[in-house]
Amino acid sequence: MKLDTVVTLEGNEKYYLADKTIQNDKTYFLANKLDQNEEISIESCIFEEIKNDEDYYLDEIVDVDKVKYLTAVFTSNLISDIDELKED
Repeated sequence: MKLDTVVTLEGNEKYYLADKTIQNDKTYFLANKLDQNEEISIESCIFEEIKNDEDYYLDEIVDVDKVKYLTAVFTSNLISDIDELKED
């Protein structure tokens, strides 16, 4: 799966993949849900990318400790991106 793309999950829910990190050989995405007008909403989720044969799936992270850890990682990524923009 690629960043800056929209994926459709079960129930026809659509998410914009906003950020990606690899931790302990697992890929995680920070995603924002799209509303009924297909605009990015403030509702977000963290998904783990699961590979099954040739197919890829997203599994929502619900473990509170893992969500806290990954939220810190994504926040750190955002701060780094902002600092890089300031330097330009």
